Amino acid sequence: MADTYETNEFLLYSAENGLVEGVKTALKAGADIDYDHVDCDASSTGSALNLACLFGHVDVVQLLLRKGASLVKRTMHTFTPLHSAVMHGNTEVVDILVQHGATLDSRDGFQLTPLMVACRHNHVDTVRRLIELGARPDFITNDYMAQRWGSLDCGESLRLVQAAVKSRLLRCCNPKCGKPGYRKTGTLKLCSQCKLTRYCSRDCQIQHWSVGHKKCCGHDAYTDEGPNPNEKLESHPSTCACKLELL
Repeated sequence: MADTYETNEFLLYSAENGLVEGVKTALKAGADIDYDHVDCDASSTGSALNLACLFGHVDVVQLLLRKGASLVKRTMHTFTPLHSAVMHGNTEVVDILVQHGATLDSRDGFQLTPLMVACRHNHVDTVRRLIELGARPDFITNDYMAQRWGSLDCGESLRLVQAAVKSRLLRCCNPKCGKPGYRKTGTLKLCSQCKLTRYCSRDCQIQHWSVGHKKCCGHDAYTDEGPNPNEKLESHPSTCACKLELL
């Protein structure tokens, strides 16, 4: 058991630090590719894929996806790998995840989509790319931004979102297509199972299913109606591992 623990921990260390050979060694030694070091019910490191996405290690992300890492495995803080990628504006990683079937409009425990997170941090290139790939911009308004984030400087990102909303266009979620269609006209059809992806044709839906949506469909919705992750953290005693990490 100790060997397994150490192997899993070495996988996380290698992913976090962009060590491709270290990731290969850990996986060859039997590491669980989706292992997550959990501190408590509100705090964890995230899987190797989550860590590689967070720190923008493109080669590690590609390797883990080839080896079958989960696109829907969340941290205890409820972030998907796509949420982790947008936090630091890792646009190339965003592209890779979406090409492999990651769901653009999945929400975390704070009810934020990846586009909302990218906008919050004003990662302009990432915001632009998410919209190009088909993320819904109409979740974000001036009132929403003021209510959630007050005086944060999101100006340029917010202008991109506003322009996308004004166009009244959404895009086909098949990244090989991206064909635009007007909202509320029925041009784009929702996936009947997850209700999170849209397609301009049956062919696009089939293609997207085959490249990775089948691994995410129905598994990428966050449904916990309890307290959000920050509220969980606040309720934990000062001796909890999640609190000690902040000291």
